[in-house]
Amino acid sequence: MANINYYSYRDLRATATAPGATQADIDALGEWFRRYGERYWTGECYDADGLYLYPVEKWDEETEQGEIVGYEIR
Repeated sequence: MANINYYSYRDLRATATAPGATQADIDALGEWFRRYGERYWTGECYDADGLYLYPVEKWDEETEQGEIVGYEIR
């Protein structure tokens, strides 16, 4: 995972939205939002600068809890 800090948003966003971005690039941006972007959370996705970033969860029926396994841009 990339070295993520409060000031790395612009670089992470540019990388995640560039042609040829990898899933790891998108996940790094998601990690930034998880750590620093609480104000962008709508209850369903992160909504910032015209970008909608949704967490992808793996749901465990037994424990009835989800675990974030990645993110996707819609």
